[in-house]
Amino acid sequence: MKLVAIVGTNSKRSTNRKLLQFMQKHFSDQVEIELLEISQLPAFNEPEDRIALTPVADFSEKILTADGVIIATPEPIPSALNSLLEWLSFSIHPLTCKPVMIVGASYDIQGSSRAQLHLRQILDAPDVNAVVMPGNEFLLGRAHQAFDEEGNLISQGTIDFLESCFYKFVRFATITNQLNEPEEVIFEPGTYSVTTVGHNGNLPMQVTLSEERIEKIDIDSSGESAGIADIVFSRIPAEIIEGQTLNVDAVSGASVTSNGVLDGVARAIRLAGGNPDSLRKRPKAPSALDKEYKTYEIDLVIVGGGGAGLAAAARALQSGKRVIVVKKFPSVGGNTVRAGGPMNAPDPA
Repeated sequence: MKLVAIVGTNSKRSTNRKLLQFMQKHFSDQVEIELLEISQLPAFNEPEDRIALTPVADFSEKILTADGVIIATPEPIPSALNSLLEWLSFSIHPLTCKPVMIVGASYDIQGSSRAQLHLRQILDAPDVNAVVMPGNEFLLGRAHQAFDEEGNLISQGTIDFLESCFYKFVRFATITNQLNEPEEVIFEPGTYSVTTVGHNGNLPMQVTLSEERIEKIDIDSSGESAGIADIVFSRIPAEIIEGQTLNVDAVSGASVTSNGVLDGVARAIRLAGGNPDSLRKRPKAPSALDKEYKTYEIDLVIVGGGGAGLAAAARALQSGKRVIVVKKFPSVGGNTVRAGGPMNAPDPA
C-alpha cells in the first residue's frame, strides 16, 4: 500500500512534520509513505482558464495515485493548508472518494482537536468529498516535549495508540478503495422515452442503449430557445456518448437545459436497470479535456461577441487588422440572437 502524508504547514520547525516523519519510519515495514510539503505551492488564486498550475497539478497527481492520504494539521488550520484545499476543490478534485486519516500535533495539551474537527467539515464538503476515517483521532499534545533528539516519540503509550489508529486506517483504506472500484454497468437494451425539464418547459428525449453502451440520444428541442440552447443538444450528447460518462460540464449560459439533458439520460439509465452514479464517477470525454495552450499573432482582441463586438470586429477586418473575438458563451450574437428587426449588420461605408 502506498500513502501520501501532507505536512499541513509551511513552518520549517513543525512538530507535525516530525510526527509524519516518525510515522514514515515506524510503519515502513507495512506501507510506503511519501511526505508532501505545501511550502512550495502558490497561494490559491483562481486562474481565468481554470487550469491548475503545474506544481498543484503534480501535487494532485500524487494524491490520485496513492491508496490513501494522511493530513497532519496544527491548531488552528494554517492558511497554507486552507490554500491547498482551495486548489484541490477548484478544477481538480483528487480527494474525491479518497480515504483520509487526520492527525495533528500542538503545543497545547488537547493537541489539534478543534483543527481536526474543522478539517473534517472541510473534507466532507461537496467539492472535496473525501472519505475521512471516523473516530480514532490522534491528538498529540505537548508536542514540543513528545520527541527525542532522533525524532522518535518518547511515550510508549502514545506509540501504541498511534499504531492502533494507523492499522485501522490501513483496513479502512483497503475497504474504501474496494468500494471505489468501477462498477460494472449492464443495461437492458432498448430505446427509452423520458421527459425531463428544460429551460422553457418539458424536454422529451429518447435514449438508445445496448447492453454496455449509450448508443444514441435524440432530443425534441423545439420548445427551447433557438440560437441559445442549440449548442447543448450537440455538445452534451456527443460528450456523453464519446466518454460513456455522465461527468459532463454544463454549457455556460444554458446550465438549466444542460442539466436537463444529463438528468434525462440518467433517468433512461435507471429504466434500463443501470446506476447513473457509476457513470458520473467516470472520467470526462477526451474531447472535453483539450486544454492545449495556443499562441496567436493578432492586432486586436475584442472581448464580447454580441452585436457591438461583432460590428467592431467587422470594421477592424475591413481596415486590414488581424482580430480575435473572445466570448464566454459558445454562440455569438449576444442579445441580437433573439432580437427582432430587419437587419443586424455593420454599415460597410
